[in-house]
Amino acid sequence: MSPEQGQASRVNPLVTAGDVLTLQPCDYCIGQTVLSLQVTHVPRYANFLASRWVRLEGLELRPDGTPWRERVVMVRVQAIIDAPTARPGPETRER
Repeated sequence: MSPEQGQASRVNPLVTAGDVLTLQPCDYCIGQTVLSLQVTHVPRYANFLASRWVRLEGLELRPDGTPWRERVVMVRVQAIIDAPTARPGPETRER
């Protein structure tokens, strides 16, 4: 397998610190409600598309978007690929 086949592009990584993910309960381990997570740390292996689950660290956001508490979450990689990710900056874009 070439390096390009097993990982997301370095230009457009799967997920980066600062991204805000909206995860359904079925998309993260022991999920009971919809979770809005602002990612604060992404392990090096997180951009490998061959993985099914990835461990992300972040801040759980309240419905109004304010930070609530720190979370460590196991997230389905496919959920990150399928869901639009809010990236901070002058404009928000969808993937």
